[in-house]
Amino acid sequence: MYDIQQGTLLIDGLPISEYRMADLRRAQATLTQDHKLYPLTLAENIGLGYAEHVKDNQMIMEAAKDGGAAELLEKFKDGAETTLEPIMTAFGYQLDDDKHKALKDVLAKLEKTTEISGGEKQRLVAARTFMRFKTKKIKLLCVDEPSSALDPRGEFELFERLRQTGEGKTMIFVTHRFGHLTKYADVIICMKEGKVIELGTHKDLMAREGEYASLYNVQAQAFTEAEVVSAAVSESVVSS
Repeated sequence: MYDIQQGTLLIDGLPISEYRMADLRRAQATLTQDHKLYPLTLAENIGLGYAEHVKDNQMIMEAAKDGGAAELLEKFKDGAETTLEPIMTAFGYQLDDDKHKALKDVLAKLEKTTEISGGEKQRLVAARTFMRFKTKKIKLLCVDEPSSALDPRGEFELFERLRQTGEGKTMIFVTHRFGHLTKYADVIICMKEGKVIELGTHKDLMAREGEYASLYNVQAQAFTEAEVVSAAVSESVVSS
């Protein structure tokens, strides 16, 4: 969390300076598009969300399911114990192909990198966030475009699960996509060029017919047009 440059930041009516930074950090969780994965196993990358339980397989699998990463853990031969980026690398060795084939095969296996897609990375990081929720200490969640690499269904499911875990937490979502989430927001802050231009609920902002309503309608129209085209194609196929 950055120091504020002006104004006052209050938490439960008290200035942020009244709190210990360690306590604030323990009460926060973030989920961003700039996800960071580590040269560890898939399970450990999730378990880091709650370091004290990094080896608790049941807790990790629950978090993986919530984050949409359960299928990813079953994708590879070694499952959740698959290492993403092994850091075992040997340099300067010269091995004879015939005499040291077995050793070369072992080295190649140790140096092999497991590739996963952008969407799979986001699911894995989301699972880590749900693992962090299990500490029961999270009061603030900041989410910044966490679904940029997810398909529409994956995005819907992720936001729905986050919304369902919102009790007792303040959740801040930064997004350019206007999905079903906007209709559940207590307050929407519409920004343009770094400035707040509108503030209110989805219903209020739509009634004002301002910038927010304009942006929302543009995206809604795109989906409507896609549905019309899809229906027309289907009708054409049936007629043929």
